[in-house]
Amino acid sequence: MGMSEGGDVLEGQPEQVGPAPWLALACLVGLLLAYVVLTNFTGELRTALWGEPGTVTEADCRTYDNTVANAGTSTSCSGAFTPDDGGASFNVPVEGDIDAQPVRAWLVDGTSGTAYVSPTWWAGALPVGLSLLLAGLPAAVTVKHVRRVRAQRRRDPLYGSDPESSA
Repeated sequence: MGMSEGGDVLEGQPEQVGPAPWLALACLVGLLLAYVVLTNFTGELRTALWGEPGTVTEADCRTYDNTVANAGTSTSCSGAFTPDDGGASFNVPVEGDIDAQPVRAWLVDGTSGTAYVSPTWWAGALPVGLSLLLAGLPAAVTVKHVRRVRAQRRRDPLYGSDPESSA
């Protein structure tokens, strides 16, 4: 009888003590994807969150022919950024639509940074939200799984000790 009880206890705990390997893998993949998203949006993200406001004037774009390197053409824009706080203007690279000048822009990293023309809250919310989803969803599932396993482990010794105390 004691042997069958021991077998029943082992069969009652088919789940592992720690999180399942697929949950750990999902967390790692989620963190990696979140890192990739945040690094690809870093400049515009930082600008949307902490950029220095100002205006860009005298913006000019140049198109470079990279067909020799099989890269097509690329466009690079620069202009004079004037901070709203009244500081002196200085030339910076500019990202965004500069058709109607002067344009509102936000600058990151001081005079050596890039001025982003009118970054929206979406520029900050999209990468942060996507990163939280990619990293947070697997983490939340893992936490739920660990809590369920711990609750299962707490219940099993109670059931296992009842027959012994009554015998």
